[in-house]
Amino acid sequence: MKKKTSKVIFIGAIDVGNVATNGETMKNQMLLKRFEDLFDKVVAVDAYQWRRRPWVFLKILWKLVGNSGAKVVISASGAAGKLYKFLHYVPLKRNVYDWVIGGSRAYRIRQGVYKIDVLKGLNKIIVEGNTMVAELNAMGLDNVVRVPNFKPVDYIPVKNNGKEKEKMRFVFLSRVHPNKGIKEIVDASIALNAQGYENRYEVNFYGPLDDNYRQEFEVQIAPMANVNYRGFLNLMGTSGYDQLAGYDVMLFPTYWDGEGFPGVVIDAYIAGLPIIASDWNMNREVVTDGDTGFIIPVHDSVALADKMKGYIEGELDLATMSRKCQEMAKQFDYRNVVTKELLVELGLIDNE
Repeated sequence: MKKKTSKVIFIGAIDVGNVATNGETMKNQMLLKRFEDLFDKVVAVDAYQWRRRPWVFLKILWKLVGNSGAKVVISASGAAGKLYKFLHYVPLKRNVYDWVIGGSRAYRIRQGVYKIDVLKGLNKIIVEGNTMVAELNAMGLDNVVRVPNFKPVDYIPVKNNGKEKEKMRFVFLSRVHPNKGIKEIVDASIALNAQGYENRYEVNFYGPLDDNYRQEFEVQIAPMANVNYRGFLNLMGTSGYDQLAGYDVMLFPTYWDGEGFPGVVIDAYIAGLPIIASDWNMNREVVTDGDTGFIIPVHDSVALADKMKGYIEGELDLATMSRKCQEMAKQFDYRNVVTKELLVELGLIDNE
């Protein structure tokens, strides 16, 4: 009997041929790479910047018609709503999987971007955390499963946490937008400087600057010599992770609506950085309080300053937490998350 070929059509914002510049393209490039390892045939349709390339929908239709029997995985945060409506009303009998980017799916349902009856018709909705599973279950969706975020973990930098530090180095690595908790970091830094800690720590920001926030942000940090914006940190090679490992603690007091399981958490763990994170969306699931970091209340710059001071004063066991972070990182390697066993369990590959 002839072996059945496993085939998938993968539709996502991939930005093929370019270095990933955000969490979505990074995740989709890794998914595509892993699918190419595990499926017999992968038909990829790049939906990156689809609003500038509306003809991509014609390409999708063409690929669907030309690849009968292929399962369909959609991982495109912007175009997904329109695609699911299309697949719901067009009579193409398909097994469609929604591999969700970020953590805003329930919010978008409430906004009307996604329709419950359309989502119920999907084979599986794959989300990054148990919080999202529970939220979508409460909306009447029983086809939701959790698969955590992932990254390539090919390199673990060497840390030197044993020596006494002259200066504690804090880092922020994400989009520089007020809803990422920037004001809270600034306010905590102002408070620490006022208490005489200015020469004992520094805070450096990396990431794309939101155009509407740039001027305000620059004014906020200008008076503080120990708080600076450092531009873009390229983590596509070992040197970027070596640079990140030169820091001690990551600051992540976000309250961004679309926050899911952020890839920067995995980056921090790879580099051995415990995380001070807000109690927002999935942060409590991915940061173990007192073990790989600390969870603080949302919008609480006082709590943030208190935890930062604990590290500056050496009251917290940075070396042990750093080691636990690097141990944790390995479980989020994309090869350990997206396995053939997982794809069989999801029904994407038939059990042989």
